[in-house]
Amino acid sequence: MSYIKTAAMITLCIFLPPLGWFVMYKYSPFDKRTNFVLAAACLAFFVYANMSAGNIALFGGNKSFELRTTPEVFRDKFNAAARKLAPNLNLTIEEPLTVDNENFSHEFAPKLKLVGNVGNDGLIDELKIFAAPENQDESFQTINVLGLLIATLNPELDAENRGEVLRDLRMLKEVSTEGSYDWTTERGGVTYSVHADKGNSTFTAALK
Repeated sequence: MSYIKTAAMITLCIFLPPLGWFVMYKYSPFDKRTNFVLAAACLAFFVYANMSAGNIALFGGNKSFELRTTPEVFRDKFNAAARKLAPNLNLTIEEPLTVDNENFSHEFAPKLKLVGNVGNDGLIDELKIFAAPENQDESFQTINVLGLLIATLNPELDAENRGEVLRDLRMLKEVSTEGSYDWTTERGGVTYSVHADKGNSTFTAALK
């Protein structure tokens, strides 16, 4: 293998590791030990470069500074998700979200309320949805708001994976319940949990 081909192989190992490893396996002039050391060094550089650039999404996660936003940025992202995913349900937050004592709130319906907790830096730490649905229509509306919240905080998830979050929380079976339960799951830096007691449900999204 010429120096140019060797340089190309190393470049692929750094910037496109899977392809680079394949080329190394097929055409490398080095022995197995040297290939292993070279591949490990290239992978370490690849990880360091992407983390330094903030490209954590390459590894399936999210950047924390994108998760924690101001109330107004959250409102804009939520509204964008609502217009795209549920344009006929009128679930957008039209009024500005004003912060009062480190909290803000929005009422989608008389028994369906969103509350956000804001940290000292002005960014959201936690979002909660309080619901007490009494019929199928109210349960449907609650599920849609929960789905939009997940889509806002984890935009990398498709419809099937958003549904998986709700299934993990047993929310697709019933929202209103006479019993009590607590369930928790995590996606991309957001810890989702639900607490239900005597027909009242509290859905929490805690941002790391």
